[in-house]
Amino acid sequence: MRTAIISDIHANYEALSAVLEIVERLKTDRCVCLGDLVGYGASPNESVQAVRERAEFSILGNHDAAIVGRMSLDFYYDTAREALEWTAQSLTPENDAYLRSLPYVREERDICWVHGEPERPEAFNYVYTLPQARRLAGAYERLKPVTFVGHSHLRRVFVVEPNGALELPTDNLTLNAERKYVVAVGSVGQPRDNDPRAAFAIFDEQTRRVEFYRVDYDVDRAAEKILKAGLPQFFAHRLYSGA
Repeated sequence: MRTAIISDIHANYEALSAVLEIVERLKTDRCVCLGDLVGYGASPNESVQAVRERAEFSILGNHDAAIVGRMSLDFYYDTAREALEWTAQSLTPENDAYLRSLPYVREERDICWVHGEPERPEAFNYVYTLPQARRLAGAYERLKPVTFVGHSHLRRVFVVEPNGALELPTDNLTLNAERKYVVAVGSVGQPRDNDPRAAFAIFDEQTRRVEFYRVDYDVDRAAEKILKAGLPQFFAHRLYSGA
């Protein structure tokens, strides 16, 4: 089973469609989404619809939760809240219902799929620094052998041990069946690692191989849509820097 893993689309349909085209070429067995389908970008309906059609399942992200009333908008800074309010008014009833149906976490065999920290998924805590990964040592026995997360918009790989954690380079790697990992797959629609290209990953369950990918897309078109929608200009400008 080769699974394409996408996350943090943030209503950037141009990035999502470019990623899904590559996923199709790579002949993966399925696609799964780790949440934040909406927020920031100007194509919420197109993005949610594409995930509904192409992903086997999606997890609830914090922006998705805020849209459907499962998280307070007070958590967000002013411009993010403005984008969320615009999105809530823009979603079709069908896409709104889809976001309302999403779970906080999904477990399969030896894999956990979640947006943020797996111990309290409804809190949407981040896992992108070594201290954050070390917090999971206390939950070592409850962790699946591999946990895939989004939320940070960064690529990260951690090995969690009973008494701590280690950070590994974010190169393609084969997971050791005797260890436990947390893998952050990066963002499709709004990367924040100073690389504007869309990010996703593929996991081969048989070989336990994780491969990271970057994809060029029409940034100009995505930014233009944000500006035409009257959303904060900052969300358009940051697409060019990936920061």
